[in-house]
Amino acid sequence: MIKAFTFLFLFSTIYTINAQISISSSDMPSSGDTIRYTNAPIGVFNFAQTGANFNWDYKNLGFNNQDLYRYQTLSQTPYASLILSGLPFGAFGYKIADSVGQGQFAFKDIYNFFEKNSNSWRAVGTAFTLPIQGTTFKTGGVYSDKDEIYQFPLNYNDYDSSTFKVTTPFGVSFFNVGNFEQKGYRINTVEGWGVISTPYANSVNCIKVKSRVEEIDSLRLAIPGQQAITVGFPNSRIEYKWLSKTEKIPVLEVTGTNLNNQFVPNLVRYRDIYRKPQPSLFGPRVNFNVNKTKGFRQTDTFKFSNTTTPNFGNTYEWTITPSNGVRYVNNTNRNSANPQIVMDIAGLYSVGLKGTNLAGFRDTTKSNFIEVINANTSLKVAEVNNSISFYPNPSSGFITFNEQIEINSIYRIFDLQGKLLLSGYIQENSPVSIEKLSSGKYFVLIEQNQQFKVELLIKN
Repeated sequence: MIKAFTFLFLFSTIYTINAQISISSSDMPSSGDTIRYTNAPIGVFNFAQTGANFNWDYKNLGFNNQDLYRYQTLSQTPYASLILSGLPFGAFGYKIADSVGQGQFAFKDIYNFFEKNSNSWRAVGTAFTLPIQGTTFKTGGVYSDKDEIYQFPLNYNDYDSSTFKVTTPFGVSFFNVGNFEQKGYRINTVEGWGVISTPYANSVNCIKVKSRVEEIDSLRLAIPGQQAITVGFPNSRIEYKWLSKTEKIPVLEVTGTNLNNQFVPNLVRYRDIYRKPQPSLFGPRVNFNVNKTKGFRQTDTFKFSNTTTPNFGNTYEWTITPSNGVRYVNNTNRNSANPQIVMDIAGLYSVGLKGTNLAGFRDTTKSNFIEVINANTSLKVAEVNNSISFYPNPSSGFITFNEQIEINSIYRIFDLQGKLLLSGYIQENSPVSIEKLSSGKYFVLIEQNQQFKVELLIKN
């Protein structure tokens, strides 16, 4: 009797773990939910595999970066001032992208709005910001034909189809310069059930939903005084989503296209906890150089040369430590491939570079890589060299550097208090004018091959 009871208990436990589940509106997000996910490298996985009582093993999915689904009411988004006529009461949205497109077709701060009821989870509105001729338009549109992303309840072998359409105007009724229209259809099939394992969790009961989406996006601009522009482009995609009763977002979602009857993913995202980013063995091999590792605060520009390989398809992030007083100059920033930097504070600086591509990221840090000198302090303690690097000395008008000084070495002329007065590159047979200097004594500092040499100049 005990053995029979044990067998029945184990059988019922196994059955419960692997039981088919049904998804309803209560398993969808609500306003105020904040849910973390990880974007993974595409990798080599078969995301199309499916079936009944299936075990999807994706524990080896990698890590690119993380972000949050933040579901907000309209008043919590940047579009609280918009009057979206027809937006259902209680609809809420989340930011799907910071920016899409370029130039006059660049959409910023893109939000989608959703609602859920007992019958469906559906997209009901959209909003974004568009710069046109120096003016920024915030605009929103309401779906005239709602996009039913899920129709409830969702059970294995369910099949449904729906159409959708939304038109978003550019401008207001008395000044409209065009619109953006999205329309198409969606076909959903619950094509599998079983358990799924990811880096987040093992053996989660789930169903797998396949969505085929055929969409046409049309952009029309009619700027006064210019010829109207109409651009249309198809957006055909396949979405795989593994839904569970324990998470408000898919345990795993993969988007891609069919190419020669083969599914090709372009986005892989899974529910996750916070993880400190770890480098990938398949990311770019990161390295860099700089034009100088020692220089003066406020006056010297440190020009970095990125030697990362491969050198295409990468994004970059530079980190300078300490960061106080660090200025990116000449139209560069911390995400430039080859930034240029001026340091306003003397000291030692460590430099780090992170390179990311579709295979993941790798990084490197060079500690105490750059020494920035305070001109006043360094000149006061410098020993004046008695060797002759320039002539004549004393001089009343010009000085010429001798042949022992390498071409393109840097010269700087300071007063006795350490104030920089003149600087430049040493050129062959090219005298340097000191005519504008007052009569007196000056320091001439020569920088050659990362070495500094200081000599005394007398101006008559």
